[in-house]
Amino acid sequence: MMPSRFTLFFARQNRYAISNYACLQFIAAIFLSFNSVTAAAAGPQPDKMYARLAHGVSPDTHELNVTSIGVISFENNMVGHVDLAYLDSDADGKAVAVDLGAGFAFKWYVSPYLSIGASLGYNWDQDKAIAAYFPEVGVVVDFTRTFGMSLSARRYYSLYEQDENMVILGLVFRK
Repeated sequence: MMPSRFTLFFARQNRYAISNYACLQFIAAIFLSFNSVTAAAAGPQPDKMYARLAHGVSPDTHELNVTSIGVISFENNMVGHVDLAYLDSDADGKAVAVDLGAGFAFKWYVSPYLSIGASLGYNWDQDKAIAAYFPEVGVVVDFTRTFGMSLSARRYYSLYEQDENMVILGLVFRK
């Protein structure tokens, strides 16, 4: 039913229904062949594990800076990461935290991912424990077999009793 509607639409444009039907078949053949070529060439890449060194800043207030070192791993369309982070806040002081996260990843030539994570740490300026949770959207791009870049955006909830947006840029290294 649907292809006949497309044929009628093109027929009204050019007034030649037969040539439009052949053109529609030709376009469908091109898209299907393109789909089969990209499915073979851009299939999931092998599982990857990276060492990541990253720095992030709050784009809203520039009040919070996060520097982290950790590991990010892509396996079976899943992503997991563990980071040791140093937080430097103008209002709340300095802290150290462990960020843990897991989520869903798309593995192509670049590796976009969506994850949910938690941050647990200690603020030595205020002498108290801190905790937060965050959703994260990011991408890892390989420049060579051993070097790449990561870019992610996080929204920390209940970190120092407030919400913080973070943009994090990092370097990734792979063996």
